[in-house]
Amino acid sequence: MHSDTPDDLQFATSVDMSIQQNVPVPAAPPTISAPGPSPYGLSGSMDGGGAGAGGGGPRMPKMQVFTDSSHPVACIFHCLFKAAAVLLYILCPKSANFVTVTVCCILLLAADFWVVKNVTGRLLVGLRWWNKVEQDGSTRWIFESAEMTNTNRFDNSIFWGVLYVYPVVWAALIGIAFLKFNFQWLITGCMAISLSGANLYGYWRCSGDQKAKFQQMMQRGAEMGAMHAIRNNLFGMLSSPGAGSRQQGGGQPSSTTYV
Repeated sequence: MHSDTPDDLQFATSVDMSIQQNVPVPAAPPTISAPGPSPYGLSGSMDGGGAGAGGGGPRMPKMQVFTDSSHPVACIFHCLFKAAAVLLYILCPKSANFVTVTVCCILLLAADFWVVKNVTGRLLVGLRWWNKVEQDGSTRWIFESAEMTNTNRFDNSIFWGVLYVYPVVWAALIGIAFLKFNFQWLITGCMAISLSGANLYGYWRCSGDQKAKFQQMMQRGAEMGAMHAIRNNLFGMLSSPGAGSRQQGGGQPSSTTYV
């Protein structure tokens, strides 16, 4: 029994000597795993490639309309019925049914009048005008301005710019129809001028800023007209031929012959 002990020890020693220690383990090849779900509920690829099938082109940003507006839907409807009425009037052939075209244009103009008076003016610029019938039967016009108005420049520019330009466009169309002797189409133009002019006057009465700007514009125009008239009169006096001849003739004494 004691004789087996050295063999066991020798066997154990030989086994221990056969083990190689401190051997570097080769690194595993990197594997690309699919991205997991986003904790914010978003999904998609982080690749910056193009949106096409091959993904080779640059990704173009989407064009967004009325991004600077606080009320984009109101801005759209502020221009929608106006543009529809003008396009129908211009693009519709004059040989078509006159009654149908006139009725459609008047309906579009009436819808635009109602939208501008009751919706877009209140949302875009914080103004409203309306009339009230008193108990005695008289009508009182009321022009209101909200204390907290919309300060968005884009909304203000769209509202006032379209409101000023629209009557001018219809005035030009009326002039063209008059020159072409299409007097029957003046009905639509006069209706458009009446409705758009009523909205323009009503909101102009509501807005103190627009009154001040209009007065400044009229004052500036009057000053420019006066300066232009003075300049023309002064240049006309200096460049008139009579003034030069009078100056030349004034230095020579006149001769008188007696017979």
